[in-house]
Amino acid sequence: MAVVLTLLVVAAGCGGEAEEEPAVVPPPGPPPIPAVTITIENLQYTGTPPITPGAKITVANHDLVVHSITSKRPGLFDHDIAPGRNVTFSAPVEIGSHPFFCEYHALMDGWLSVRQ
Repeated sequence: MAVVLTLLVVAAGCGGEAEEEPAVVPPPGPPPIPAVTITIENLQYTGTPPITPGAKITVANHDLVVHSITSKRPGLFDHDIAPGRNVTFSAPVEIGSHPFFCEYHALMDGWLSVRQ
């Protein structure tokens, strides 16, 4: 009987308290950075780490032909990069994955991971 009373007292003491909300945990991987350089070489874009909204993106074309970095979402970004030249622009401010491609070379593609 004493065990039952103890359990009832403990159970009554636990009720009515507000539960704490879990802490927000960032996604796994490296933290986002405010500036990045994407290199184009041998008809490939280098991978990009996660970036912050509005990060400065520089694209360096090391190939002998013109390339583009064109968002798969029309109007988000679209830049031609002449051989041996660089282009710098601001990343989208929307959080998420932003795929892109080269409009001149069908097999070239990549994505920007924008997060906070």
